[in-house]
Parts: sequence; C-alpha cells; structure tokens
Amino acid sequence: CATRACWQTSRHCLVSYNEEVEAQNLRDNYREHGVQYVSYEMMLPPKFPLPFTSDTAREGLFFTTIVRDPFARFLTFARRTTVDKARPMRNGTDGTSPFWADLRGSSFRGIYQADNLNARWLAGVMQGDRVSPDNVNLAKCRLQLFDLVIADKLYDTAVREVMCPLNEWSDGLCSPTTPPKTHNSTKKDPLDETDRVLIGAWIERLRPSFEIYDYARILSLKHLESHGVSDIPTQSDVPSYLQAMV
Repeated sequence: CATRACWQTSRHCLVSYNEEVEAQNLRDNYREHGVQYVSYEMMLPPKFPLPFTSDTAREGLFFTTIVRDPFARFLTFARRTTVDKARPMRNGTDGTSPFWADLRGSSFRGIYQADNLNARWLAGVMQGDRVSPDNVNLAKCRLQLFDLVIADKLYDTAVREVMCPLNEWSDGLCSPTTPPKTHNSTKKDPLDETDRVLIGAWIERLRPSFEIYDYARILSLKHLESHGVSDIPTQSDVPSYLQAMV
C-alpha cells in the first residue's frame, strides 16, 4: 500500500490510516531528529485525510503542495521516455511518437503516467479508470485542505515570501542575494514533427487536470494574499487548456 511505503533511511513515513497518529509522529520526529520538512511524493489515498482535517491533528503543522501545468508535465514525461537517449523507451525503441507512450504495454503501467496525473494523484484514480467530474471535484476539495497551494508559475514567490520566513530558511532561493532562476531546456522539443491533431487530442484528454490546475491557480493567489504577499507576478486569466493550444 502506498501509504505504508517508505525508505528505511528516512526519518518519517506514513505507517497508519489514523491522522492523529501520523500528526504525532511528525511532531515527535521534529523534536527528536529536527525533521522540519516532510515531502510525500505519492498518490493521495482517497479515503485517508491528507492533509489532515481535525484541529488537533493539524495543530503546529503547515500543509503545502505544488501543482504544475498538466501539459508541461506531460512534455517532461514525453522527453524522458522518448527523446532523452539516457532514458530510452522500455520497449527498446527510440520512441518516435511520445503521444501514446502510456499505451505501449505493461512497462508503462503505474501511477507515474502521462494521463491526468494531477487528477489521479489528488483524487486517487488509478490508471485504467476514467477521471469523472466527481473525481475532479474531489481533487478540488483536497486542494482546499492545504494551507498553501503553489501554482508552478508562482513557485519562486511562494517560496521566498512564505516558505522561507515560515521555516527560517536562509540558503538557496531563500537568500536575498540569490537572483531568480530562468530555465532554458536544451533538449529536443518532443512536439517537433508531431501531428497537431494528436497534440490537440492530448490537450483534450488532459482537460480534467487543466480544470484542477486553473482552480489551483486561483487558490494560490488567494493563499499568497492571505499570507500578506503583495508583490505577486501578474497571472493570465486565460484558461490553461486554451493557452496550451497556442
């Protein structure tokens, strides 16, 4: 079970389905080992309250999550599985078409997939199951439980203005002398020489995750404002799936 899996070298992992037990484990690990930040990189179980919901379980804890543009995340998947020679397709091919990579057999099954990862991880929808409107609504409700939702384009602002002072971090991005970073990929664009109809089909297929991402952008702005952040970069009002079409 995903919630019971952990690296044995780590100071914390989920060991139960009881939020009070898990919350106390977090506090104990902070006191005994100085563990200040715990990252859960897994599909969130649909029937387990993570983030925690009770006042006693949430006491002293701060829950945050990063939500990435679903098409940008899909392109990362495409580059890593079809273009990057260091990570060849597992079926032995060079992967000339990334757009149906997750349909190429059992080697691509699992929770790290191209199809609607935002929706599946937040609502607990396994591969092969259709993402329904109820799943999308469940994912939105889950996002409401976080103290800070970070939309990817607001990452630097959220970390510098909220996470750094909250945790008293001073290195890296938290250092006032560290300039904002710009990322320019030198990897081949997986969209080159790809049928535009297929690109449009994938954008349509990711519509549930685009809807969740747009909701996350709204929450991200709201949370930053509630934490007193005033210098927030201007964000587009255009729905993200339309932006992906451009």
